[in-house]
Amino acid sequence: MSNKKIDIEEQIIKKSFNLFLVNGYEKTTIRQIADSVGIGRGHLYYYFKKKEDILLFIYKTILNKIYELISNHRMNDSELLLNYAVTQCLYTYTIVRYEKLFRIYIEASKVPVIRKEYVNLLIELFEKKALETHYNVKEKDIYISVAVGCAGEEELLRRYYNKEIGLDIEDIIKSVLLTRLFLLDIIDKKEVYEIVDNAIDIANNLNIDELLESFDIFLNKV
Repeated sequence: MSNKKIDIEEQIIKKSFNLFLVNGYEKTTIRQIADSVGIGRGHLYYYFKKKEDILLFIYKTILNKIYELISNHRMNDSELLLNYAVTQCLYTYTIVRYEKLFRIYIEASKVPVIRKEYVNLLIELFEKKALETHYNVKEKDIYISVAVGCAGEEELLRRYYNKEIGLDIEDIIKSVLLTRLFLLDIIDKKEVYEIVDNAIDIANNLNIDELLESFDIFLNKV
């Protein structure tokens, strides 16, 4: 990818993110995004076909950065469930630590197409990792685990954001992880609890500030 293309893509992401904050995700239009970047709508479509693609790109960037951070700390790639759990811990911590990103997450989670594509994104990432392991994970169980886990996570985080529940983030993370791992139906209850506790400990000991700094591409003001 040329430097010019990378620069335009970054500008689209930054400008879109700020428009989502100012106008709300649903009220932000493709025309507004294109005008803010200084390009035509046809030119913008070359980079992103739909508005939701921009937001999903941000989500995917976060997840990929998390996988990269885990890899840099030499976690064994074959430990599928532990990596999965640590990734989800760090993902939730990241959303909550960045107030701007949290606001976007809360609004976007109400949009059916975003919910659907977000679930598909997580399923795709998990299936790729599953191929590297000895686990015989069934496709239907992956779908149920991710879909139910996402629904529960969205509801709990929305209530947390609106200060409607007396739970802290670790309570929410633990609840969501237990649900997701139980629904995969490949290990026993004791192992699930051990993985979740281990994942939370690992996530808390990783340098999350290093992770947060890597998202300046779309979280900094422009």
